[in-house]
Amino acid sequence: MDFYLIIFFLFAGILLGFKLDQENNFVKFADLITKVGLVILLLVMGANLGSNNQIVLQLGEIGFQAFAFAAASIIFSLLAVIIFVKIFNLNNLLLGAGPETEAEIKNQNPEKTQKADNKMSILIFASVVSGILVGYFLLNGSDLVWLDSLTNYSLAVLLFGVGIDIGASREILKDLKLLGWKLVLIPILIASGSILGTVLTGSIFGFAAGESAAVGAGFGWYSLSGVLISKLHSAELGSLAFLTNVFRELLTVMILPLVAKYFGSLAVIAPGGATTMDVTLPLVKEAGGEAVVIPAFVSGAVLSSLVPLLVPLFLNI
Repeated sequence: MDFYLIIFFLFAGILLGFKLDQENNFVKFADLITKVGLVILLLVMGANLGSNNQIVLQLGEIGFQAFAFAAASIIFSLLAVIIFVKIFNLNNLLLGAGPETEAEIKNQNPEKTQKADNKMSILIFASVVSGILVGYFLLNGSDLVWLDSLTNYSLAVLLFGVGIDIGASREILKDLKLLGWKLVLIPILIASGSILGTVLTGSIFGFAAGESAAVGAGFGWYSLSGVLISKLHSAELGSLAFLTNVFRELLTVMILPLVAKYFGSLAVIAPGGATTMDVTLPLVKEAGGEAVVIPAFVSGAVLSSLVPLLVPLFLNI
């Protein structure tokens, strides 16, 4: 989806939400629509992956390497953000929790929290896997232009619904003020972690540091990073970058509820990289709450702008 359309739907929802409150029936309905739209988006995402012959063929050739690169980029991004959050106690600040910890707040009703986490994890996994199976067995080789359209429509509805939730929550602006300059550091940490993780992983597989860094600098934007690297370096490395960042997006979808549960709300921004600006933003909201949506969007936008700059830079090292 075009960047300006993303901005439009998200901020149109925010403006509408400002005129409402969280107890308004329309806000509650928007939350329901957001959840339904999220399931549709995950199904479509899975169908796109399952029906893509290029991805299926590459799995056997470079699948393990791509998975290792993706996992490393997520792990090191997470570590960077988790350490940063711990140092500045940002989860507590973001929640307005005072001396209490986020874990203590959640444990006020641990059974309810556990059930919600389990339901979210099962729903995400089932939606993506179902989509992959449908794509592989029923849509393989078909004209899938309509899937792209469905993705855009679903994303538009989701972003609008997320915006309404943000606008209806009166604490969001306070949360952003509390983060202040730290908001800008989050994408820098994610970028550094991603690149460090792929460079270390690449050294195991015998890749040059610049090649591995270029793969990591895709930050989940598989279409652009794959094309750039294919043109500037080689089709082989471009394919690895493409599949690595596909895996990053897929792994992000799977693990976000667990990340929120064990590492706190702000940590959910890290795995998705550039995709937190659009595709994974609704999922970030579901896992981490409304308070992390704007930081996630800013992070995704910054990382997206870095991809076309860093990928060529690293390939020329």
